[in-house]
Amino acid sequence: MKSEKITAIILAGGASRRMGNQDKAWSDYNGKPMIQHVIDTVGAQVDHIIISCSQNSQRFQSLPYPYCIDMEPGFQGPLTGIASCAPYVNTDHVFVVPCDMPLLPSDIVQRLKETLGNNLMAIPHDGARNQHLVFLCKTQVIDSIIYYLSSGKKSVNRWVSGQSPVIADFSADAEAFLNVNTRVQLC
Repeated sequence: MKSEKITAIILAGGASRRMGNQDKAWSDYNGKPMIQHVIDTVGAQVDHIIISCSQNSQRFQSLPYPYCIDMEPGFQGPLTGIASCAPYVNTDHVFVVPCDMPLLPSDIVQRLKETLGNNLMAIPHDGARNQHLVFLCKTQVIDSIIYYLSSGKKSVNRWVSGQSPVIADFSADAEAFLNVNTRVQLC
């Protein structure tokens, strides 16, 4: 039985090519791993956390959260990570966020929930663009990922756009959506 609570899926299974294949989740940013920044911000706003990871899961065993290894090997993209976690979600809402956004607003989930209302999905707009890989949705929405992937598609932007998301204005917090993709950004 599902509750009105929220499960966060933290995406930590990317190949990190622009980071020189260094595991971004565990890369130090201002004194702690990037994933810990995300957990510290999101943990107080949600009821459950699930970590989506690829084959390299040993380090995630140190965290007090369940983790799911991608159902398809070889870094198939964030939608595969979300779909891999979906069977373990027992709440009505899911908040999805990548592990490499260490500056997220401390009220992001609440603001997205207020924007969501009776819609299926809400995504933030940082004043310049929509942040397609950060969203709050009703759990039934993520079930559609399997069908989307089975058609050979992998684009997060197209899948999210196809859900007709409502947009939350985060233009005053544009810097909060810093996506750390290179070693230079860690300094």
